[in-house]
Amino acid sequence: MSTKYRDSQRLISLLLLLLSATHAVAESSPSTTATEPSRAGMGFDLYRTPVVPTPSAEDRTKNCYALEQEMAAQVPKTYSYKPDFYNDPYQGASIWIGTTLFMPVYALSAYSGFKQYGENARIITAEERIALLRHLKAQNRCFES
Repeated sequence: MSTKYRDSQRLISLLLLLLSATHAVAESSPSTTATEPSRAGMGFDLYRTPVVPTPSAEDRTKNCYALEQEMAAQVPKTYSYKPDFYNDPYQGASIWIGTTLFMPVYALSAYSGFKQYGENARIITAEERIALLRHLKAQNRCFES
């Protein structure tokens, strides 16, 4: 009985130590405001934040036709032909083979996630560039004629 009591006392003291350490770390870290819920005590942004378009001097000198041509060139970069997780037959095959035959085949899921991350970065970059070009077209009043 005394060992159970001693173990429970150690557990309680450990939990209290963790609780106080967590509280001290939270107080010493930069405060997160309601406008930045994605930071949550981390040194990086977990989610995307809105990008304010800042055109370069070269972009500002383009006429409406050049802006439209560049937008048309950026649109194919926003397409994705990679199926999502549940519609990808390779995912189903890797899970089935990894479960029944050869466990390292599960690595295909990690590789697929890595490729999806890169593809999302490519798409986001193209979409942000298109938004910048649309903003420039609006400033140049290209939509009026």
